[in-house]
Amino acid sequence: MQADFQGDDDHPGYSDSQLSEALVAREINAIAGSPYWDQCAIIITYDESEGYYDHAPPQIIAYDPNALALSRGPRIPLLVISPYARAHAISHELGDHNSVIKFINLVCGLTPLQDLPDEKAAQELGEKLYHQANLGPEDDPSTPVGNLTSAFSIGRLTGAIPPLPASYAEVPATDITSLPHWGTSPLTTHLHITPTDYGKPNNIPSDFDPRPSSQPGFTPPSP
Repeated sequence: MQADFQGDDDHPGYSDSQLSEALVAREINAIAGSPYWDQCAIIITYDESEGYYDHAPPQIIAYDPNALALSRGPRIPLLVISPYARAHAISHELGDHNSVIKFINLVCGLTPLQDLPDEKAAQELGEKLYHQANLGPEDDPSTPVGNLTSAFSIGRLTGAIPPLPASYAEVPATDITSLPHWGTSPLTTHLHITPTDYGKPNNIPSDFDPRPSSQPGFTPPSP
């Protein structure tokens, strides 16, 4: 398997998801076993859907100057791992990659990118030229995008209940190096999770390519 897919990349078409999952698990273990566990929040998300088709249409936010739709994209996983996280909980708040920025803004007391003078001027210009109000970041507190706080336990943050131990996040080394991870159905057999879309029809378009042929750094030979 390693011979077929070099490195730990998780991009569809030239990678293996189990190798990239092992990389993430090793990084989580390193943080959980470090002196920083009691003050950390690990956010795991993706920039795409790993090539899988999503039957739920994404919400369109605006249209770019070329009249192409700017949407929130297909649904992707987002995990929050922290000693102060809610355990066995799923957040249903609206979110996208702006949510990560909003969380950082909140924790660090930063001015939202959306409210910086240059960005505000650019958004006003975009609205004037292209009649689109949402060409830019959505990390202002007033936007509908969540800030990930729903992933955290108020009780743990206030000290009413103890924080989660590092062992709660650590993955045994044998699980990382043994493939396939936790058997063939890890969600149901190991994590006891049933996806909310389980059993629903997923009508994939006939022209959908689940494994696009993109090879970074590779130049195909001339014909």
